[in-house]
Amino acid sequence: MKAVIWGSCGSLPSPISSSTIRRKLINALWGARDQSFENESDVEAYLDKLPHSAKGTYKANTSCVQIVTKSKEVVFCDAGTGIRDYAIELGPDAPPATYHIFISHLHWDHIQGFPFFTPAYKPGNRIVFHGFHQEIESAIRKQMEAPCFPVPFSAMQADIEFDIREEGESFEIDDVQVEAIKQQHPGDSWGYCFEEAGKRIIYSSDSEHGPEAREAGYRFIEFFRSADVLIFDGQYTFEEASNGKRHWGHSDHMTAVELAARAEVKKLVIFHHEPSYSDAMIEDIHQDALNYREEFNRLRFPERKDPYPGQLTIAYDGMSIEA
Repeated sequence: MKAVIWGSCGSLPSPISSSTIRRKLINALWGARDQSFENESDVEAYLDKLPHSAKGTYKANTSCVQIVTKSKEVVFCDAGTGIRDYAIELGPDAPPATYHIFISHLHWDHIQGFPFFTPAYKPGNRIVFHGFHQEIESAIRKQMEAPCFPVPFSAMQADIEFDIREEGESFEIDDVQVEAIKQQHPGDSWGYCFEEAGKRIIYSSDSEHGPEAREAGYRFIEFFRSADVLIFDGQYTFEEASNGKRHWGHSDHMTAVELAARAEVKKLVIFHHEPSYSDAMIEDIHQDALNYREEFNRLRFPERKDPYPGQLTIAYDGMSIEA
C-alpha cells in the first residue's frame, strides 16, 4: 500500500510564477558553474543533489491524495485540483473503473478539481463519494451551476453515487478497512485511516490541534497509533497556529512531530502547505521541525534508541510514499 500526492497545497492553488522559475534556474546554473556535464545523466545527478526548493515546488494543486491498494478500484482522499492531474496522466483511453473519493470536508479547495475529472464524463465509469457531510451531493452539484461553471453536473455520464454515513461508522473497499475521526475545523472535517494487510495510512488534513493536544488522553493519539504513514496538515508555523490563526482549523509542523512521536508513527508527511510561503520558507520551517523531533524524543522518551517519527518529509505534488 502507498500514498501518491496529487495536490498538496492548502486553501487555493499556488502555481509557481515565471519570475520564481527564473530565479531557481539562475541559482541552479550558478551553482553548476564549476561542474562538467558529459550527458543528461550528469545533469540529473547534479539536480538530485539540490534541495527540492531549488529544483521544484512544494505547492501547486490543492488537496488530493491517492491511496494505492491491492484492489483494482481507485481510492482518493479529497478532490482538489490535484485530481485533474491524475486524470491527465490516466489518459483518455483508460478502461472503465470504479473511483472512490473520501471527502474530508466541503471547503472549495477540497472539491474544486472534480469538474475537471475527465473519468466523470465517460459512461461506464463509477464514482462513489464517501463522507459524513449531508451536503456533499449538493455542494458537488452547486459548484458546477451557472454562473460559476459552464458545464452542468448533468453532463457527467459516469454513474455517480453519494455514500453518506453517520459519525462513528466505518467503510470497506474490498480488503481495505476505512475508519474515520471527526476533526476540529470550521464546518467540521474528517480524517481517514486506510488499513490493508496490516499496513495503515492515515490522511488527516484540515485539523486543528490546540492546547488540548498535549493532554494524556488526547483521542488522536490512539487513532494515529503505529501508523505506517501519517499525512498531516501542517499549514502554519507554531506561532501562527497558537496565536494569530487560532481556530482557523489548521495545525503546524511542531505539533505534528509531537503527536507522531507520542503515537509512534513511522513516516510523517507534512501536507496542506500555506500558499503564501515560499518553497525555501517551507524548508526552513521543516528544518526546525527536524531539529525539534530529536529534542522532543530525547526529553519525552529518553529510553528510545531511535526517535519517532522515523521519517519526516514535506509533501509535494507527485510524491509517492510506501507504507
